[in-house]
Amino acid sequence: MMTAAPYIYFKFLGINSFIKTLDDSDTEYTIFDDKYENLYLKYSSIINKEDTLKTGILSRDGQHVFFTEVGIKITKSYSSYFVYIFDRHPVEDDIEFIINGLESLISENIDRIDPSEIAETFPESKKGGHLIN
Repeated sequence: MMTAAPYIYFKFLGINSFIKTLDDSDTEYTIFDDKYENLYLKYSSIINKEDTLKTGILSRDGQHVFFTEVGIKITKSYSSYFVYIFDRHPVEDDIEFIINGLESLISENIDRIDPSEIAETFPESKKGGHLIN
């Protein structure tokens, strides 16, 4: 029997952080001071300290939505993001459920990362390749 997902929605965001999008749109939110050291240790084969787990609440027009943003480091400079939406403050068991599903989600979505999207964020002087002999 499969356990029902604790979240009500999730989305793969590619290299676009949900939290940065909230900042860019001046949307009010709060990040909780939840600590997940135990999960980083328990699931060190899936997530590491360069990856991020941030949980918060988004408030708009008197409505509240809880979220967890997962950022998985894919290169030295970039992370790939997933956002999970909850109808309540996610607890550690909820985050553990998310972590347990990450490997299959990453495999399913890695092909959706558009290298040209990453290239567009480089300054002009950094674009293009150069061979050094």
